[in-house]
Amino acid sequence: MKKKRTKKQKKEELVQPVSFKEKVTNMLELPKEVILNFPVISMVGNEELHIENYKGILEYDTERIRIYTSNGIIRIEGRALSLKTMTMEEILIKGVIMKIEFLL
Repeated sequence: MKKKRTKKQKKEELVQPVSFKEKVTNMLELPKEVILNFPVISMVGNEELHIENYKGILEYDTERIRIYTSNGIIRIEGRALSLKTMTMEEILIKGVIMKIEFLL
């Protein structure tokens, strides 16, 4: 006979395990973007998107950009999207941004 899982068990299954580094970062209240290399995302209206700590660009055209980061993929959709500035640490996207998704 199959056992039914409780809501708490289902929720625990969805939660990703926390690494030792992340536990220490939380305990010492250190900035995650520096210690864990998490992306920092800033927007100006819906026309400008600034992303720090990215790893690479997976897809790029005028309607969709997918960016690889240390904790997943960021998918940006819109119109007339373009990469205005790109360095090893940060990227600036301009255009009409209609949607941002985080894919784990």
